[in-house]
Amino acid sequence: MNKSNRVFAIICLGVSLWLILESFKYNYTVKYTPGPGFFPFWLGVVLSLFSIALLLETIFKGRHGKKANEPSLMPEKHSLYRVGLITLFTAAISLLMTSLGFVLSVILFVSVILFSMERVPVVKSVITGLAMSACIYLIFEYWMEISLPAGLWGF
Repeated sequence: MNKSNRVFAIICLGVSLWLILESFKYNYTVKYTPGPGFFPFWLGVVLSLFSIALLLETIFKGRHGKKANEPSLMPEKHSLYRVGLITLFTAAISLLMTSLGFVLSVILFVSVILFSMERVPVVKSVITGLAMSACIYLIFEYWMEISLPAGLWGF
């Protein structure tokens, strides 16, 4: 585990440095708001800090290994399965957002997550999805005056 943590930390450090370097190709700010280079820059900074912390931990921990009463750093198998499913659902919705639009994508995403992961009944899942989508839409469209992606149906 110690060697794999070091390798993972070095890979993440490389990805974080790449993110930081690529972010310089874009504007950091645009008219007093964060520009397209803002998020990748700070994502790279945070990822590099976590990578360095993991690397230092594995170096200074040495080869003593884990003590008998020390909890495992890895989550249980069921938790990893849930994280993987949520990641898969998020990727699918982000691909569908251009054709479905933001409103329908959020309704679908929330409904599927609640129904499949939390075992909430279908009707309750759809109502929660509708409520969340409506709240987000109202906040962005009317309060912040930022338009959200519209799908083929215009919303």
